[in-house]
Amino acid sequence: MTRAPFWLLAACLAGCATAPIADNGERQIDVDSHLLLGDIAAERQDFPTAASELLSAALLSDEPGVAERATRMAHQLDLTDMGLKAAARWRELNPEDERPAWFSGVFETRANHLPRAVAQFEAFIRAMDDPATGFALVLEALVDEPYPRAATSIMQALNITFPDVPAGQYGLARLALRSGDFDVALKNAEAASKSDSNWLEAQLLYARALLVAGRTDDSLAMAGKLAEQHKEVEVQLQYAELLLSAGKPRDAETRLNDILSTNPGLAEATRALAFLAMTEQRIPDAKRYFNDLRGEPRYRSEAFYYLGRLSETEKDFLSATRSYGRVTDGTHAVEAQMRTARIMFTEQSDGNGAIRHLRDFGEANPRFASDMLVAQSQLLLQMKQPDAAMKLFDDALAAKPDDPALRAAHVQLFVILAQDAQERRAYDQAEQLLGQGLARYKDNSSLRYTQALVYEDQGKNRKAVDVLESLVAQNPDDAALLNALGYLLTDQFGKHAEARGYIQRALAMNPDSAAIIDSMGWVLYKLGDYHGALDYLERAYRLEPEAEIAAHLVVTRWHLGERDSARELLQNALKQSPDDRHLKEAGEQLRE
Repeated sequence: MTRAPFWLLAACLAGCATAPIADNGERQIDVDSHLLLGDIAAERQDFPTAASELLSAALLSDEPGVAERATRMAHQLDLTDMGLKAAARWRELNPEDERPAWFSGVFETRANHLPRAVAQFEAFIRAMDDPATGFALVLEALVDEPYPRAATSIMQALNITFPDVPAGQYGLARLALRSGDFDVALKNAEAASKSDSNWLEAQLLYARALLVAGRTDDSLAMAGKLAEQHKEVEVQLQYAELLLSAGKPRDAETRLNDILSTNPGLAEATRALAFLAMTEQRIPDAKRYFNDLRGEPRYRSEAFYYLGRLSETEKDFLSATRSYGRVTDGTHAVEAQMRTARIMFTEQSDGNGAIRHLRDFGEANPRFASDMLVAQSQLLLQMKQPDAAMKLFDDALAAKPDDPALRAAHVQLFVILAQDAQERRAYDQAEQLLGQGLARYKDNSSLRYTQALVYEDQGKNRKAVDVLESLVAQNPDDAALLNALGYLLTDQFGKHAEARGYIQRALAMNPDSAAIIDSMGWVLYKLGDYHGALDYLERAYRLEPEAEIAAHLVVTRWHLGERDSARELLQNALKQSPDDRHLKEAGEQLRE
């Protein structure tokens, strides 16, 4: 969920309470009833129902505050259709207020109605006294949206309508970096930075754009100079982050420790050191840093989650489950409960207890109920009870047949069942399950993506590429799809330059994904840039020491003449995964 800028919310904080209704007749009773039902649903954490009731009240009420409440809730819950209706009602009731246009722009973006989104944001900027302020707030609207290429194209259109506004150039550069449009990012970051030499954010953005564009020395020289001239913590942190991104972990660590020496307990520096220690497998240091973060509200859940992960690494499962038990919100809540259940099942042989844990957590936290259904179904499959897994969803959908979260979870079950069949090499069964899922959920992207993976596993690479190309055309901002297509093109079809473009875009969207980092290393290896490949593959293997990444790293070390370390890594990886196809192929290359 994303937040609206504070200024958009502050003017109507009182709207969080039930607004008075002017009518005294039956209409007022209907409005009050919808508001009351919405409040009850919100108390139960049934937020989609709460939003629906609030929208019904907004469509009946003549009070703009009710429509604003409905708009903001739809924005926070990512309920696009409801949001469009609520924002339109808000604008109808208060046409002088510019804020509905901002929200409408967000909803039109999420609906992939880009020309409409541009029109709404144009209206919003025109309503502001200063276009720079309008651009800054539009950037806030777009920067966290999950479709960076769409956001970039919107900002490009706005820069054409309002040319040569430095705030617009800055916003375009920020979004272009996310979407992998590095030439656009570099050009606009440079223009913004030259507009005002004292604009630190623009200078630092230009330094980051230089790094992404491959001009590492220029980037670090610029950022280092800024860090010398400006002692603000944010500047020092960004310089440290650039050092990390440039593959200079020791320099980054020194800089971060310097920051902490003058700013004891600074959460951002502590967090960066925690992740650096974890990627380098310095477990005691990582635990110390994450323990320091437990008292920081912004990072509390994340800290407990990673403390659980580190305890699992040490096979201290009791400490792991205790840490996971403290993760009840945030992006790691679902994974924490799934890991707890996995420990109960695999380490304590308590499958029923694991199912009960997931069910109880879903009941206590309704916003995660669908995720817990998926987790239960996965566990039931491990317990060889696929019929029980499907019945979970049959029962849930019988009660709420149009619930979007349940339908999405049902799709996920078809994916899980197909993946299970794929792992058993029961490819006919996998394709049959995917066919059943697609018959019920036509053209669903998750089902089609799994279909592509099943094709690839069977060596039906042309079919796999056809599916992935179609999916990427429909979902150009999906990093997983871009990575899958890029990897297949380089690994099986020799289209290395084309593949690199896809993988580069994916990496810009998700720079910490081990799978994408591995793909970038592999395409560089295929292009003959062994030194460049090694840096990426070493980092990917530190993040996820998986067999396929190990195989890529083995052959890269071998081609660089690091024969002993290549053999040693191969032997260690084979001990963990003796039947892995990629490791066997790597071993054959070493014998050639």
